[in-house]
Amino acid sequence: MKRLLSGMNPWLPPMIYVVIFHLMRGSYLDALIFSIGSLLLIADWKKWFKWHMPERPKFAKWTVLLAIAIASSVLYFSERAGWQDYVLLLVLAPISLILVYYRDHGPKPSASKIMTRTRWMWLALAVIMCVSELFAYIWASAFKDDKTYPTISIIVHPILDTNYGRGIFLILWMLIGVGLLQVWRKK
Repeated sequence: MKRLLSGMNPWLPPMIYVVIFHLMRGSYLDALIFSIGSLLLIADWKKWFKWHMPERPKFAKWTVLLAIAIASSVLYFSERAGWQDYVLLLVLAPISLILVYYRDHGPKPSASKIMTRTRWMWLALAVIMCVSELFAYIWASAFKDDKTYPTISIIVHPILDTNYGRGIFLILWMLIGVGLLQVWRKK
């Protein structure tokens, strides 16, 4: 089994799980988005296509902060789920993909046992969160009760229904992403 899964991106199992989850809840567009992401991960893992992925681009802090400010302004001044939100998503998606999916070039030290253990711990945490969200969804669907064990979307919806909530939520969401991606890291 270890040999079969050798070299697999640890995000592949949660991505496939999310595809199944969205299919179960009838959100076919979300399932399609995560299916495309999963297929990209599988194609890279199995080396189905030869492609050269450049190094991750480096952005100045002011450009990232400007992008966050513009995106937050769009969400603040537009209606929720309006056409502006979709245009913003279509603009930010390729930028995000470039920041997330890149190949480091140059020699790398092999992963230590601590790094391998940490990677699997994060994967386990992601799976636990997915299972928890699935349980909340099934609970709400089966018992028509979304208050006892609410899904994340039910918790966040009242905040996102306000202009301030959408703007502030996006700023926090993007800053967390910038931190996780280490956009400003020094090599």
